[in-house]
Amino acid sequence: MTLGEQRTPSTTLPVNPFRRELLPLVLVQLFLVPLLFADVLLRATNRPEWVSAFHLNLLYVLFAPVLLFAYAYYRPDRNLWLHVAQLAILILLTFALLRQEYKYIPPADEGRTIHVAILYLYYLAYPLLGYDLVSFFRERAVYIAAYATVLGVYFFHVDGMAAGSGKARFVVMVALIFGMNLFFIPRHVSRDVFLWALSLAATFAVGLGLPAYLFGEYQVSWLQMRLFAAEFTAPLLGVKLHYLQSIFANPNTLGGLAFAGAFAALVLAGEAARRRSFAVVPIAGAMFLLNGIGVYASYSRASWLALALASTVYASYLAFDRRTVAYATVALGALTVLFFAGMFLSVVPIDPHGRFALWRGGLGAVLHAPSPFGYGVVAEDQVIAPFVPDANFRGYSPHNSYMVIFLNTGIVGGLAYLVLTLGSIAEGLFRYETVDVPMLGFAVGFSVHHLFEAYTMFNIAVASVVSALVFGYLICGYRR
Repeated sequence: MTLGEQRTPSTTLPVNPFRRELLPLVLVQLFLVPLLFADVLLRATNRPEWVSAFHLNLLYVLFAPVLLFAYAYYRPDRNLWLHVAQLAILILLTFALLRQEYKYIPPADEGRTIHVAILYLYYLAYPLLGYDLVSFFRERAVYIAAYATVLGVYFFHVDGMAAGSGKARFVVMVALIFGMNLFFIPRHVSRDVFLWALSLAATFAVGLGLPAYLFGEYQVSWLQMRLFAAEFTAPLLGVKLHYLQSIFANPNTLGGLAFAGAFAALVLAGEAARRRSFAVVPIAGAMFLLNGIGVYASYSRASWLALALASTVYASYLAFDRRTVAYATVALGALTVLFFAGMFLSVVPIDPHGRFALWRGGLGAVLHAPSPFGYGVVAEDQVIAPFVPDANFRGYSPHNSYMVIFLNTGIVGGLAYLVLTLGSIAEGLFRYETVDVPMLGFAVGFSVHHLFEAYTMFNIAVASVVSALVFGYLICGYRR
């Protein structure tokens, strides 16, 4: 069975491999886990900073196997039950490891290297175990090797960390999310399900945040809606507005989520119109409008640019054909380079806020890395500080995802990361006849968003999860 055939939905429902009498009991048991976690959140003190990216990711990895189990019930692939169960067990194992402190990364004289190697092999294998493994490995071998390289460099650094290190716990946690987003969910969950979930999540966040402009800061249960203290002069409107922040600590977080939600809604509307399912268009259009307002009000200019680029790629596909997409993407890439040159030469009237100085410092730090494997999990602002030419910007992160991954994993991991991102886009341009065009446009937007934000796909930020899923769907979404 080819990858394209695997993604073709069945019109008949399969016979449940489990007894139907037991299914409600199984689902109730599974839903008790996220309900318990929700109870922990509800009992937390009402401080918005308490709900961090870590807790959102924790909720994400707990809900993922539950939703996949429900989804598997309506799939003809009996083996999907086994793979979802495998994911659930791995999640439990990961959190068991996180609770063991000194035991999961033992001291150096107690077989640490062997222990770390076993962990690495376990994480390397689990997202690849699915239907038609041989065919998938043969077709996606370059990206599997790139994933293995990035993961391997991080675990290489874990071997040198102190027993029970918080940084080691970070790698163990993020490795689970990284592999799940790149190879597991994109292979088992349809692209449209992902787009609906993403657009609805963004609409929820933006919809909760916008009333703060009318009523000021307010609170719903443990969610506190705020406006960022700083103000900006809104383009076109000419009035001063506070940055929209919603439930997040940083407006850029909301901007990244709103950009993703707006483009996801645009694709849902466009694909529904192409299929002549016009009932969906008003719903998706409303989500696109609301999330577009969220992007605008967050004043996340990286998200503005990313949304514009992704939408242009997709619009060229709707207006013309697949071949046009390749030319449009190359043209947009050239225009983006000219845009950066204009900013650098002060021809384009946009203040880069010291980003060029920070990028110069990041490049200097990468060139002076202690090894081809970089610095490991470090505070990037401290690493690049000696190389930042302007003292006013020392102490800040490089604000560039590519720079961060090269700092963490060196030339080896950085080049492998570029294979997953820019390499997957390049393949899409050459294979324009079979690529999933909406996800290609999405990936183009995120590749530019990476230039201005320091989250990377190997992290727990909201944009980290979404971008890894986007590139995962691009890599795994080719049709025959």
